[in-house]
Amino acid sequence: MAGHVRARSTGPEDRRRTVAFGDFQLDPANATLKRGAVPVPLTPKAFGVLEHLIARAGQLVTKDEFLDRLWPGVFVGDAVLKVCIREIRQALGDDVREPRFIETAHKRGYRFIAPVTSIAPAVEPAEFTPPQTRYAQSGNVNIAYQVVGDGPIDLVFVMGWVSHLDYFWTEPSFARFLRRLASFSRLILFDKRGTGLSDRVGDVPTLEQRMDDVRAVLDAVGSRQAALLGVSEGGPLC
Repeated sequence: MAGHVRARSTGPEDRRRTVAFGDFQLDPANATLKRGAVPVPLTPKAFGVLEHLIARAGQLVTKDEFLDRLWPGVFVGDAVLKVCIREIRQALGDDVREPRFIETAHKRGYRFIAPVTSIAPAVEPAEFTPPQTRYAQSGNVNIAYQVVGDGPIDLVFVMGWVSHLDYFWTEPSFARFLRRLASFSRLILFDKRGTGLSDRVGDVPTLEQRMDDVRAVLDAVGSRQAALLGVSEGGPLC
């Protein structure tokens, strides 16, 4: 068949790159197939078959090669491969009689015939440096706080009954959450009195004392108006 795409030889890193073909993107590293932004479900066996076909785009892949490369040392009949190919065609909306993606070589194997484009991996963001911890005076208690971001609004994030500013940035998912908040705001974080990096206190603080602590932090950062976001007992405080 004329017009086959010849794939250059690929190393291990290349084969883990996301590739695009037609309206689809296949991400080997995360084992996902998408059409635009919509995930397309495939069983693990079918995904492996499609990944191998794409890696050898434009070349005939024999049935024996599939069995040796994908299921070495395991007895797998031809029927399993046929089921996988059928599943892939259904997922891609490919017609066996007029194929756009997978061409059948009768009794020999299969060939991926669509143009394939390698997508460069997303650029990793620069390493994030946690903000400096400063202290605001609230009565006779020092309240630890941090400011990150330079968005148009001030956003005060109030944690629950326990927090620690330094450890916020060591838990990846929570650190990403805070960075997203800081992407559209000037994010103001603080440890309540008695917790984290703030001064220890003897008695359990009243709600009014904690409100004074928030005001002290706002005064320290020069905030005249702010939105507040509270978690757990930070909600009533807000």
